[in-house]
Order: sequence, then structure tokens, then C-alpha cells
Amino acid sequence: MMWVIAHRGGGDLFPENTLTAFHQAESLGVDMVECDVHVSRDGQLMVIHDPSLERTAGNPLKVSDLTAEEMRSIDVGDGRGVPTLAELLESIALPAVVELKTEAVVRGLAALLDQNPQWVGRVVPISFYHQAVKTLVDRIPGLQGGVLMAGVPVNLAEVAKAAHVQILSLHFELVSKPLVDAMHQEGLLVTVWTPNTRDDIQAMLDAGVDGIASDRPDWVLQAVRS
Repeated sequence: MMWVIAHRGGGDLFPENTLTAFHQAESLGVDMVECDVHVSRDGQLMVIHDPSLERTAGNPLKVSDLTAEEMRSIDVGDGRGVPTLAELLESIALPAVVELKTEAVVRGLAALLDQNPQWVGRVVPISFYHQAVKTLVDRIPGLQGGVLMAGVPVNLAEVAKAAHVQILSLHFELVSKPLVDAMHQEGLLVTVWTPNTRDDIQAMLDAGVDGIASDRPDWVLQAVRS
């Protein structure tokens, strides 16, 4: 089985990282959603990609300067404000791949999962900060995570193993069938981020990847089902 993952909830189809996007992605039939998280002034995990609201709401204020309640009142495309990660997990049944942006997010996610152990099986933390993922998966039994990579080191498999995870999350342009086959031989899974054209999506299917995170999850679903 290959996971179809709605990147930012399907950012080319719906307002990214909004509850509307995640609901719509779930309705499409994806296997997972992907989101980004920053911490608000009052310590809440807010689902938003950037550290400020400049791009998504035309507001230069930083997430860290606003409370969760204040962010709920700022329209980021669907009229409903910025959701918390808890609200996302409560509103859909799908697993969520959660990109950890800062150390504060790591601490917040650990606290959220301590308080809500029922979500451990539905949250997949990923990060370019591999030590952060290792810290989480070592602390929380049953939590599965992944390492984000912007390049391919000589010993790619060891990077995942050092972080105590089974999932490699790579930019699609780095991925080929020989690479995927080699990682499978090491017992690892390869997911890719943001092939957003039909040709690139098909190339990743041909490479045998285990998951595709795309802003066009509808096209991924069509390709998988064809």
C-alpha cells in the first residue's frame, strides 16, 4: 500500500492548513494529511506553516506574539481562523503527519500526546531536526516518526536508524527507483514531498515510494486508482 498524503491539507486545492482543507482532503479519500505547527504566545500548537501570518493572512504579526484565541479570529482563507493541532485531530479521523519547526513545538507535542495518548497512533512527527524526532519517539512508546532530508548523504539509511525511525521523507527530485529499492532492503520506508504535476506523481509511483505528500492529492489518488 502507498500512502496518499494531503500536503498542508491539499494546498493547491484548498486554503492551506485550514480545517476546511483537512475536511475536504478527508472527503477525497486520502490516507493522511500533513501539517505544520508553530507555538502561540500561550503555548498552543497552531497549525500554520510560516512563523508569521504575513503570507496567509496579510498580517505581519508572528504566531509567537499571538494567543490561540487571537489566531482563531484571523482569516487564513476559509473564514475560520488558524486551528490548533488538537482541533485538527478532533475534527478528522485520519492520521496527521506533523512537521516540527522548533524545539518549543517538540515540547508542546510531547505534552499534547501525554495528555491524549489515544492520538499517539495518529500522529507522525517529522522534522529536519532529527534529534527532535528521536527525542519524541524515544520518550513516547508506539510513536512512529520520520526524518526530513533536503539532500541524500552517502549513508542515507543510517540517518533514519540514528533517529530511531523507519520513515525517510525526501524531496521527490532526490528519489529514484534504485534509491527506494536500497532503502527497502534496509527495512525503511520512503515518502516524498510535493510532486505536484501528473508526470512527477507518476514518476514517484514508478519509483515505488511508500507515500506521496502532494498539494494535489486528487491527482495522486487518480494515478493510484488508474
